[in-house]
Amino acid sequence: MSHLSLEVSLQREMQGASPIIVTSEGNTAGREIEERSQCIMKGLKRLPQSHFSTAEVSDRYLDSILQKIHHQDYLAFLAHWNRALVGEELLFEYPYVDQGIQPDTPLFEGVYDLSREGARTAISAAQQVVNGASLSYALCRPPGHHAGSAWLGGYCFLNNAVAAVVTLLESGIKPVGLIDIDFHFGNGSAALLASRPDVWFGSIHSSTIVSYPYKEVQPASDRQTFTSFSHPPSSEEFLTEVERLVKKSLDFGCAAMVVSVGYDIIINDPHGGWHLPPSIFEEIGQILAQASMPLCLVQEGGYLLNALEECAYKFGSGLLGCEEK
Repeated sequence: MSHLSLEVSLQREMQGASPIIVTSEGNTAGREIEERSQCIMKGLKRLPQSHFSTAEVSDRYLDSILQKIHHQDYLAFLAHWNRALVGEELLFEYPYVDQGIQPDTPLFEGVYDLSREGARTAISAAQQVVNGASLSYALCRPPGHHAGSAWLGGYCFLNNAVAAVVTLLESGIKPVGLIDIDFHFGNGSAALLASRPDVWFGSIHSSTIVSYPYKEVQPASDRQTFTSFSHPPSSEEFLTEVERLVKKSLDFGCAAMVVSVGYDIIINDPHGGWHLPPSIFEEIGQILAQASMPLCLVQEGGYLLNALEECAYKFGSGLLGCEEK
């Protein structure tokens, strides 16, 4: 019987969503919606070892972390449009995009409020680890791993996973690892962490030429490991790479690890392109649990609504070492 528990931080305010996103095929209806989080929460609620609490982080501390990650003029830009847009969107006439990437994500009314709540949730989950939890989960939205110091994209405005990393570092937990298992490469996370000597970053993702961000990427240093699949990987191929990244994080001496969790690696995800089954998350969870270090899980993508409950349940089961019922 597992004696572990999973401390789940819930977001205080969830309303608001990008109405569209630009994909390689053109404008597509936005799929980053509140219902995603509700489906994931159902899966986590099936685990008796899950404990739920609402994110409680002061605005002052939230701002202190955000200002260590994002440029002040970028935060001011988000804050301005947060209030200026009433029932309409600012489509793509803004300068805050990663180099070589076309704007793809509109701003909407309340965008900064919603994104701040997502970051607050990730910081709250990291604080659970600071306070002694072995496993915490930030059930936050919108995702964050495409957000850089002064850019947004791919539904991401503020970088939640890096906010969690910085929270751990600020508390004296170091070095810290960040493993990103989302279908898409976390260009924002990689850029933000490139200059931090006490952070190791690893990513497994679809080819960045055929998938977002649609450009070549290179690790900034030997503290970064990128695994790119130009073909849909088998479960065995994917799990082998997860094991490799966990080993690298251990070799780096990581005292804790943040995981950017993307459920968009599974078959039929509308923003994905691979054929992995939801059950793979049980094995991913088992591999991560074997790292024997505190884990802070931060929600990124995953857009196939009718599969998210199962993904989350399987992932939690693997992390917690649950017996199948």
